[in-house]
Amino acid sequence: MRSSGISLEVSDLSLTLEGRAILRGIAFSADAGDFICVVGRNGAGKSTLFKCIAGIYRNFSGAVGVGGRRLPSLGERDRARMIAYVPQSAPSNIPYTVREFMEMSRYSWRGVSSLADDARAVSEAFEMTDTGFLADRRMDSLSGGERQKVMIASAIAQETGIILMDEPTSYLDYAHQAETAEVMARVNVERGVTMLTVTHDVNMAVRLSRRIIAFSGGSVIWSGPPDEILDESLLRSIYGVSFEWYYSGAQCGGYPLLAPAQSKGVLLRV
Repeated sequence: MRSSGISLEVSDLSLTLEGRAILRGIAFSADAGDFICVVGRNGAGKSTLFKCIAGIYRNFSGAVGVGGRRLPSLGERDRARMIAYVPQSAPSNIPYTVREFMEMSRYSWRGVSSLADDARAVSEAFEMTDTGFLADRRMDSLSGGERQKVMIASAIAQETGIILMDEPTSYLDYAHQAETAEVMARVNVERGVTMLTVTHDVNMAVRLSRRIIAFSGGSVIWSGPPDEILDESLLRSIYGVSFEWYYSGAQCGGYPLLAPAQSKGVLLRV
């Protein structure tokens, strides 16, 4: 059973943890097959939002709708068939081989899919992420970057309509960052999966997404198409630093390459 996109609706979502307001009235929607990047400074609430949507935090106010159904109405298996979640980092002490871990990602389909379907989904995820060579390695023997790639492969094998990726390239070198960006684009385009990704890489957000949502202080402070975030004053309001261009847009696939300016406001141009 191949993936297909599922719509997402977040309405007036607020969350308080240990007496501190983490999320404040978050509201946005994602159409089936959408690709949204969520950006903002550390501590802005981006990862917490994803944990609410994934069902990890449940004591929030407001509502999350998935494919027209309210999140609390979904059983664990129903939710796992609809939403896959890739955290910033996976536990390092998982005592299973990569193949065993990948097969576990299919648990929600047991009784619905065949063993052949499960094997196909795992094989396709291995191929799509180029992680098959790790299949017989134990998860607790992998490097941080290898483990992150397996987590992404596991989410793909889960064959959900929504994938939440929280800083999926944070442990990867430049080559693997580029590969992961390509994988996310393929899953979105070829399978129609609704993708939501937290990233600190504005350049990746501009190139991959159809819409960008910017967070600050637990609130959405801006939402719009990728090209509109290229305004320097807007970027400064989001990140608290000035941005400059390294190259012209023509040299970077039609977009300028952004980088934070130095502390004195001077960027050494290449």
